[in-house]
Amino acid sequence: MAYQILLVDDVLLNRKVVKVALSGLPDVTFLEAADGVNALELIHSQPIDLIILDIVMPGEEAGFDILREVKASVLYKHIPVIVYSAVSDAASIKQALELGACDYLVKPLKPQELQTILPEKVREALNTVRKQEQSQTVVEEAYEPVAKVREKLMIGKVTAEEAASIKHLTTRKTELKRQLKRLIDMDKEELYCTLYDKIIQEIGEVSTACEQWWDAKYDKYRWANIVGDEIEIDYENGHVFVRNMQEEVQSQQADTEKDKSQE
Repeated sequence: MAYQILLVDDVLLNRKVVKVALSGLPDVTFLEAADGVNALELIHSQPIDLIILDIVMPGEEAGFDILREVKASVLYKHIPVIVYSAVSDAASIKQALELGACDYLVKPLKPQELQTILPEKVREALNTVRKQEQSQTVVEEAYEPVAKVREKLMIGKVTAEEAASIKHLTTRKTELKRQLKRLIDMDKEELYCTLYDKIIQEIGEVSTACEQWWDAKYDKYRWANIVGDEIEIDYENGHVFVRNMQEEVQSQQADTEKDKSQE
């Protein structure tokens, strides 16, 4: 089974050192990103099995931003992330682990540690990925009529044009939010307020367009019965997924009733 590891670090030498340290692992290939924007583009376009992530990088998207975005996404939160950073304070380590990183290594590791600790941490993370894939295969074979992808149910497909439309709106909204984030640090209050109001208005317009698009799809594809569930599109092939929220609620209710009966 082949695995693809994404190395995210703005220093080329650091990426090379990690690749050499992991060269003994079988069936592993590498993708590299020197900044957060490039890293997110690769995550959205390539099948990634593990991310080794630096925290401090130049540009709009730093390490914590990438980690937060990956773990907040239904499509990508299953990807294990190992933070490998020179940042060693307890607060940063705690934040990374709370955001969903599976491990945190402080660099530079000594040569012996690079040859032992880092490969072992990567093996553990990839073993987790392997178990998830094996478990998913069993579920898919047992329930062939329902196409499941990890924690989601595939409820249908949209055309390439429709997928491109909602992707454009979503991307535009993300761009506007990034602009707002940069404005917060500005000193010129009048300029800040003017631009802030303008961007807030644009975000509202984009959000309305997204809602109208989904309303039309609910009617066209008869998805009205899953309104309120969390829906995402795989833009590459047009698959539409929904988290099985109803099963989660039923499971929580069953656990609550079980606790009450034990009391």
